[in-house]
Amino acid sequence: MEFLEAKRESLIAQSRSIIRGTKRVIHSIHIGEPYDIKPLKKEVGALLKEISKEPELQSFANVTDAMMEFSEAAILSAIVKSRPVPSFKDLGVTPQAWALGLADCLGEIRRLILDSMLKGDTKRAEKLFAVMEEIYPMIMSFDVPDAILPIRRKQDIARSVVEKTRTDLVYALMKK
Repeated sequence: MEFLEAKRESLIAQSRSIIRGTKRVIHSIHIGEPYDIKPLKKEVGALLKEISKEPELQSFANVTDAMMEFSEAAILSAIVKSRPVPSFKDLGVTPQAWALGLADCLGEIRRLILDSMLKGDTKRAEKLFAVMEEIYPMIMSFDVPDAILPIRRKQDIARSVVEKTRTDLVYALMKK
């Protein structure tokens, strides 16, 4: 038991490090500073390697949160760079963490759209909204019990985010 407790504490520290890193990446994306997602991918890989040795720790909440946050940052990074959305296999995370990260990404895309509109860059805002409209049906297609994927609340939030963003974008375009 002491071994598992020590392993758990190590996983908490690793997960927190990944979450801090993802916040830095997302912040850098929003303020237009350079960033590198590769070190985070390496950290996530190391974390997953650790938990593969101890299956009872695989569903530990901090680990799932770290994978979800990493997915969100990696997906947002791909979108900003006009690259395809990476799959869970590309990122090396669980499908559940990827789906939750994808759902959370819509809020960050909305923020980028609002920032673009504030700067008068409606073309970029429209381009980002088109991506949002591609992602939205993917998020809404998940119809599984919460025990498998707790996404229903995020689906409700996604619906609201897309509709609010559409309204804001239409208003900005009409005003222009």
